[in-house]
Amino acid sequence: MDEKEIEFALNCAKEAAKIGKQIIKKYFLEKPKNEIEMKGISDWVTEADKKSEEEIKKFLISEFPANFLGEEFGSSRATKKNLTWIVDPLDGTKNFTKGIDIFCVSIALKEENSIRVGVVLDVMRDEMFYACSGLGAFLNEKKISVSENSNFSSSLIGTGMPFRIKEFVNLYLESYKEIFLKGAGIRNIGSAALEICYVACGRLDAFWELGLSPWDMAAGALIVSEAGGVVSDFWGKQNWLETGCIIASNKKLYEPLLSIISKHFEKI
Repeated sequence: MDEKEIEFALNCAKEAAKIGKQIIKKYFLEKPKNEIEMKGISDWVTEADKKSEEEIKKFLISEFPANFLGEEFGSSRATKKNLTWIVDPLDGTKNFTKGIDIFCVSIALKEENSIRVGVVLDVMRDEMFYACSGLGAFLNEKKISVSENSNFSSSLIGTGMPFRIKEFVNLYLESYKEIFLKGAGIRNIGSAALEICYVACGRLDAFWELGLSPWDMAAGALIVSEAGGVVSDFWGKQNWLETGCIIASNKKLYEPLLSIISKHFEKI
């Protein structure tokens, strides 16, 4: 894609995120008798998730045809081009179902093996994080960058429990313990997409989690990279979309965080 196509795709993603936001916010504020289904252990889906994805997909495919990968309805092909929309219509569903107002819409566009566009919209705070490859990262039109903190003991690091792959909980807790004992503050707000974006704007210094899906990470990872940060899997490679294991960090804390996590997950 050339720069003009990328800019158009970004505008489409922004509008689609706003469509999803309106649907989710309406459900949340009106608190209807929302049918909640279990997709897996501790994995929830609501009518709001489904309706949001339906309308986002309809808009994106009509405005910028590309293949589609969504959390609720899976993948579909709309073009022979190697372009794919990757969509989480409601990241933070458990928060949503419990009346906690921390959840978002996440939309990315992948070309070949590269994420070219990323948009994450915090529904209740109306904060839109976005980026295009090579053009920087922004929060509500203001350019953002990762933190400059190089002191691990004063850092604030985000994470999430591996609820989809609980067989790795002991390894996760070992890494958590070492990071905690080295003095880092740790937060889990229940939305990986938002926490990755918090790294991009410096609210968090870093983030790590395993067991994630592409739609949890794709948009936020681009936003962190464009904000001057570093994104990798747990072993320092660019296979986070495939493995579901991601580290997103400022440049100064990346190596010490990677050394801890890669050690504990060396054998998986």
